[in-house]
Amino acid sequence: MTLHRTRPWRTALSAAVLLLCACGAEPGPADDPAQRKNVIVVVVDTLRADHLGYHGYQRDTSPYLDELAQQGVVFDRALSSSSFTRESISALFTGSLPSMSGSTGWHAAPSDELQTVGQLFSAAGYRTGFFTNTIMLSHERYADGFDVMEPLAETGGLSGGSHRLSARGLEFVAEASDEPFLLYLHYLDPHGPYEPPEELQLRFADSIHPDPVALYTELRPEVPRYVAEGFGPGDPLFEDQQARYDAEIVDVDNSLRELLQGLEALGAKDDTLLVLTADHGEEFLEHGFIEHAWTLYEESIHVPLLFWAPGWLAAERVEQPVSLVDVLPSLTRLLDLPDSGALDGVPLFDEQGAPATSVRPVVSEVLIRHRNVVRSVVVGRWKYHQARRWMPPARRSQLIKEVGERKLELAAAKRPFDPWGPIVREELYDLEADPGETNDLSVSDSDRLARMRAILADYEARVLAAAPGQQGGVQDHDAAALKAIKELGY
Repeated sequence: MTLHRTRPWRTALSAAVLLLCACGAEPGPADDPAQRKNVIVVVVDTLRADHLGYHGYQRDTSPYLDELAQQGVVFDRALSSSSFTRESISALFTGSLPSMSGSTGWHAAPSDELQTVGQLFSAAGYRTGFFTNTIMLSHERYADGFDVMEPLAETGGLSGGSHRLSARGLEFVAEASDEPFLLYLHYLDPHGPYEPPEELQLRFADSIHPDPVALYTELRPEVPRYVAEGFGPGDPLFEDQQARYDAEIVDVDNSLRELLQGLEALGAKDDTLLVLTADHGEEFLEHGFIEHAWTLYEESIHVPLLFWAPGWLAAERVEQPVSLVDVLPSLTRLLDLPDSGALDGVPLFDEQGAPATSVRPVVSEVLIRHRNVVRSVVVGRWKYHQARRWMPPARRSQLIKEVGERKLELAAAKRPFDPWGPIVREELYDLEADPGETNDLSVSDSDRLARMRAILADYEARVLAAAPGQQGGVQDHDAAALKAIKELGY
């Protein structure tokens, strides 16, 4: 289904933006052609940064992205605001963290009180398009500000749609004519269930496994049993899962090559800023969990973040930790657009377009009440995890066996929920010495633990002062939407 939105407010807002630009001393979007670049924001669902070649991965999963990375600004330590799609994309679209905006929980969506990236660019005169292969972004607030919003998938858990998505994005570019455009593309692969073309999987495996384990219906409900039976590194079933995941990345890499080659054929490549990132990563038992939306370890939230515009942005690699909430203020800075007001994110570039980052706390959250309620904060090399609710895999598997996953979700939704309840679990890691987060220092370095805890305490105080009672997410979904979400594996 394609939604074409009419926006009577666009003309008035656009005129106001242009008037402000005309009155100021500095050149703005209407005056400086360099500031009127087209923008494409690409989100690759479930893409771990450490499974890409330019982030050091040994397998050749991303040859085309590796080329782009050599020409762009790479933020080596970009962290998603959540390991759950709706929370992280709401943060990406608004520049505000989940708890601060109230965009939390299973049904998170951008707050009505905040301007989204679509609204900001539309008001500035851009033609705007939103195309996605995931059903997780169906709430109307994600589409606000977009001239065209088109989901290319009506069900979850499907692989292989990335090439179609690139082609649809190129159709939108061709239709934009001389108007500057903002294009948002959300690729579902490499999200589970990991069903890549066999020829790509055979790049990383000697043969196709005859009886692979189904990620959502077989493995997830029985993780402890599978692990007890040997599931893990070296086990054929486990290695098959990783080979499938990596092959999905190759498929998307090929699709992105098609996208950029199509831009070049349309004559739009040189006038386009490409921003590539992911909503979250994926877990492969590094801490006992599989897939995502459970924890905030690096495998879940360390994502790629690349700004690519050769001839405008000089190639560079930035080592300081940054957040997905920094993307929106970075775009408004680079394109010289009015920002959306109070944000948790900060621009990652200075007025001249050079990277400008500093050491600051980077907060992430996952607030799924029938799973885990966890926050983390990274400052330089240090990372602190804090859980207000914690359900390890063994306990979850037991409950699913007893009542079923749907009943577990419904039961949790009916109980009172305090996202700032008592702390039940804390961990502290030195990411420089221990990037895999295997050596918990919370007992041996209690002073640093207290300082990191104080950062989240300050965040809690700011959240409660800014929007008391706002936590908990937005409206529920109907039965069909819930069925589609289950098919996607959530």
